[in-house]
Amino acid sequence: MELFVLGDLNETERREVLSLAKAYPEIQREIEAIEAMQFDFDQRSGREPSVRVKDKIFASLEADRHAASATKNQKERTLATTSWKNFAVAASVTALLAIGLAGYFGYRYYEVEARVTQALAQNARLAENLQNNQVRFDQLDARTKQLLSGNFERVPMEATGLPMQEEARVDVFWDRESQEVFLSVNRLADLDENSDYQLWAIGADGPKGIGLVNPGEKLNLQTMQAASEAQAFAITIEPKGGSASPTLEKLVVLGKVS
Repeated sequence: MELFVLGDLNETERREVLSLAKAYPEIQREIEAIEAMQFDFDQRSGREPSVRVKDKIFASLEADRHAASATKNQKERTLATTSWKNFAVAASVTALLAIGLAGYFGYRYYEVEARVTQALAQNARLAENLQNNQVRFDQLDARTKQLLSGNFERVPMEATGLPMQEEARVDVFWDRESQEVFLSVNRLADLDENSDYQLWAIGADGPKGIGLVNPGEKLNLQTMQAASEAQAFAITIEPKGGSASPTLEKLVVLGKVS
C-alpha cells in the first residue's frame, strides 16, 4: 500500500489495490492513513509532495472514473437493447396471435353467415313449396267438391301399347250435363321439350282437342275444355303446342265412355 501511495505500482497492481479498497473499507482507511503520514512527513521535512506521485494518483482515479462511467453506459445500452428486443419479440408474438385470432373468428363468422344464408334460402324454398302445395291443395279440394257435387262419370284410360308408354294410366272425369272435363294423371312418361300430350274427346263428328296434358302434375285434377259429346277419350303425343287433328300412330291411352 506504501508503494501504491508512492505511485511505484504498475497499472494492473494499482487497479487491484483500488478494487480491494472499494471492497474493504479498512484497506481504504489504511491507504488514507499512509497518505496522511506521507503528507505529514513531507510537511515536516519541508519537501513538496512529488508531482509525479500526485499526477499518477489523479490519473489513476480519473481512469477509474472513466472506466466506471463506460461500464455504466454499456450496461444501460445493453439493458435498452435487451428491453427493445424483448418488446419487439412480445409485440411480434402479440401481432401474430391477433392475426391468428382475427383469421379464426373471421372464418367462423363467414362460416356461420354462410350457414345462416343457406338456412334462410332453404326456409324460403320450403315456404314457397308449402305455399304452392297449399294452392294446389285448395284447387284440388275445390275440384273434388265440384266433382262430388256433380254428375261425373269416371272414364279409365288404358295404354295402347305404344313403346315407352306401356304403363301409362290416366283417368278422365266427364259430366254430360255440365260438359265439364277433369283429368287425373296416374302415370305418364316425360316427353322431350318439343312434344306435348294432347287430350281428345271423340264424338260422332270425330276427335276434338280439348287441352294439353301436364304429365308432371299428378295427384291433382287438371281442368280441360268442355266436351258436349264424347264416345271415348284419347291422349296422343303431338308437336309442342298441340295439333288440330290427332297423330294416331302416337296414341298413348284410350278410354271408352260406358
